[in-house]
Amino acid sequence: MIKEKRWFNPAGSMPPIGIVKVENKNGEVKYYIGTAIGLNEEEDARYISMYGDEFPLESGEKLFKI
Repeated sequence: MIKEKRWFNPAGSMPPIGIVKVENKNGEVKYYIGTAIGLNEEEDARYISMYGDEFPLESGEKLFKI
């Protein structure tokens, strides 16, 4: 389940970059990073959670506490 998300919009015509916080059924938290199409926030977050690269846990914890 996606718990939180952060978006970064690079300059120019590049797609948005998203980092999503995901908690599985066992309560384990993981973070994923990836690019989004930018048309639908929920669909983009789901796509990144499924196909994005794993983001370091420590970095995710710091980023989402801001």
